[in-house]
Amino acid sequence: MTAPPLRVAVAGLGWAATSIWLPRLAAHPAFTVTALADPDPDRVTDALPLAPGARPLGDAGDIRREDTDLTVVAVPNHLHAPVAGALLARGISVFVEKPVCRDQREAAALAASEASGGAVLLAGSAARQRADIGALAALLPKLGRIRHIDLSWVRAAGVPDAGGWFTQRAHSGGGSLVDLGWHLLDILPVLLGPTEITQVAGTVSGDFLTSGAGHAAWRGTGPGQEPPGAAGDVEDTARGFLVTTEGVSVSLRTSWASHEERDVTLVRVDGSEGSATLRCTFGFSPNRVRRPTLTLAQGGLLTPLPLDRETVGAEYDRQLDDIARQLADPDRARGRAIEETRRNVSVIERFYASALPARAGNGRPAGGAERTERPAARERRPAPLRARPEQDRVRAVVFDLDGVLVDSFPVMREAFSIAYAEVVGPEPAPFEEYSRHLGRYFPDIMRIMGLPPGMEEPFVRESYRLASRVPLFDGVTALLGELAARDIRMAVATGKSGPRARSLLGGLGVLDRFTTVIGSDEVPRAKPAPDIVELALSRLQVPARHAVVVGDAITDLASARAAGAGAVAALWADVDEGPMLAAQPDAVLRQPAELLDLLGLLPLAAP
Repeated sequence: MTAPPLRVAVAGLGWAATSIWLPRLAAHPAFTVTALADPDPDRVTDALPLAPGARPLGDAGDIRREDTDLTVVAVPNHLHAPVAGALLARGISVFVEKPVCRDQREAAALAASEASGGAVLLAGSAARQRADIGALAALLPKLGRIRHIDLSWVRAAGVPDAGGWFTQRAHSGGGSLVDLGWHLLDILPVLLGPTEITQVAGTVSGDFLTSGAGHAAWRGTGPGQEPPGAAGDVEDTARGFLVTTEGVSVSLRTSWASHEERDVTLVRVDGSEGSATLRCTFGFSPNRVRRPTLTLAQGGLLTPLPLDRETVGAEYDRQLDDIARQLADPDRARGRAIEETRRNVSVIERFYASALPARAGNGRPAGGAERTERPAARERRPAPLRARPEQDRVRAVVFDLDGVLVDSFPVMREAFSIAYAEVVGPEPAPFEEYSRHLGRYFPDIMRIMGLPPGMEEPFVRESYRLASRVPLFDGVTALLGELAARDIRMAVATGKSGPRARSLLGGLGVLDRFTTVIGSDEVPRAKPAPDIVELALSRLQVPARHAVVVGDAITDLASARAAGAGAVAALWADVDEGPMLAAQPDAVLRQPAELLDLLGLLPLAAP
């Protein structure tokens, strides 16, 4: 017996709903559209012919559980998590357009709503359902061990909806990386299987946002039609480099606009036994590659492979097939979309963080914070000490604590694991992800990771209990003595709480070396904001241009630069060097003693 069609409500009746979802839902035998919700009554009226008999609603909150099996959430990005979360909590399954959410906090809220309501969150871009992606994936066994993947989606022009929410960071969550990059990140599991991204470094730029040349009529605004002040505060281009747990490298590029003739998506997979390249165009742009091509390179021979022709957008029909299959087995589907969402959000957040703290080419902030494209990282090694004019001399050093002065990672891992087991559960604690956020205040890290704030109490308790096992790094005691002998003033600015940091340094017998020790709980804004460095320099009574900050995290470098001080990377602990070098520190140190050789040579910030 054939199952009755799934009753579908559509929330948000913009371009995606009316051009992609409603026509396909109406034509698919597994679905029937029963409700249309949008606060704009004209949009509801215009959409009703696409779903005859559907109930018109002014708000997604009016969608009823008793007559709805699924809601397609196609509202602007900043409403994805609130709208989908409210529906899930009421027991209504949802499919959420990409990006599913903007950050880890929203991902955690969606996970809690899915668990409490017993419904299913479905998500994922349609890119993985493309026939040409399937053909590429079928070639993988011939390529041997996968070594590298190129992923790019470059438009000739297509900055979306100038002046609208797409280019406003608070609403969109980011620019082309969020809009196009989500599709590219979604096909990685198709090519690599389940994997984790361990390293992320990226750059962003915004050269086309204000020029008008990047706007296209099919995206709602043509050249010269954009309204005044429509540039927005996101990036139009992102370029990055990722590395997986297995050591596979991934280059990633997304561009809303470029100097190219056509909109091109390129997916290239390099393996130990061969390479395969797919050249096509994702999405609906009319300025597309005329026909996708797939080639296999092996032993010096390049072989074109046949691809079946299919209509533009056919992948969305397959996506509806997949949605129907998942809803037929909800227990198996539940939780899968959240896992994929957290992976994508983690990559995007780390990508944007690695681009801090410079500014976009158009002079406006870009993406998730102030960031821009930067040149390739250059490791500036310390030069031998030489005298400098007195007016230019470095007079103060502000140290981070963990990973710079003290080797606290083993104890930190143990305390984190105990806290995670007490509050979350017995599964392995995600310490590697936690360590990527070091330098930030612990409650902020919990928010970013979507973990319960209640972990702070047992984490702090265990950190105090295990503090006697935390040593100073080799060479730190001698370094502090030499700096004091040279009349260099010293402070500590740490992500730890102030009392805990002072207690730890007191137990190690070096607290009196520092004029001040400041924790993240003692300033209005923690790193990467400049507050903690500015307070330290105020207490040291040294101008920022005469000070350097030594840290082992991107947040340390960002905080230093925002305060106007020199930014020095300390790499003698277990540090992920790629993002640190990509952040362009003013200098790189691999041993504490190298700081002595550096003083007097570091280019100081402008007065």
